[in-house]
Amino acid sequence: MTDFLDRLTRLFATGALGELRYGALLSDLSARYGDPWDGGRIHRERHWPHAFGFGDVLTVFCRCRQLRSVSLLTWQGELDLPVEGGGSRTYRTRVAESELVAALTAAGCTWRTVTYENLPDQRTLEFSPTEDVWVALILTDRENRDDPPLADWMLYKVMMWGWDHVDCPGPDPALPDDGWGASER
Repeated sequence: MTDFLDRLTRLFATGALGELRYGALLSDLSARYGDPWDGGRIHRERHWPHAFGFGDVLTVFCRCRQLRSVSLLTWQGELDLPVEGGGSRTYRTRVAESELVAALTAAGCTWRTVTYENLPDQRTLEFSPTEDVWVALILTDRENRDDPPLADWMLYKVMMWGWDHVDCPGPDPALPDDGWGASER
C-alpha cells in the first residue's frame, strides 16, 4: 500500500487527515502546519465562510474558525500535503479503484456507492465515519476527457464535510483579532 493510500484509508475510516478534521480550529491548524494560503471568500457578499489551503489541501472554515470541509484534487497525479512545523510532503495520488477497494476492505470500512444518471463516467464511494461527518471518494472512468474508458476506474477527488453546524456562534468577541479577517465584510 502506498503512503497516500494509507493516509486516504485513515481519512475514510476516521474523518481526519492528520489534524485536518471536521471542527478543527484554524488557529490550531496554523500553529501545527504554518499559515495557510488565502483561497478567498465562498460568497461574494460575505467574508465567511472562507477558503484556505494548506499545501494542496483545500479547506473551508466557518466564521467561528472551525473547519467545515476538505477537498483533495487527486486527478493531478500528486499532492503536497502539509507536515507539522510548516512545509509539505509530496504524495503520488494515482490510485485505481481496485487498489482503493482492497485497502478500504482490509481496513474494515464499509461504504455506499453512489452513481449518477447524468454522469455515467463518475461514481462516488461515501462513508460516514462519525455521526455528522461524511467522506466521499469520487472515481472516474478515464484520466482525461478524450481518453477511452479505463477498465479500472481512477480516484479523481476526495472530499470531507459535515452537516451539524447550522447556527454558527461566530468568533469569540472577547478574544483579540486573530488576523484572519474578524469582520463580517
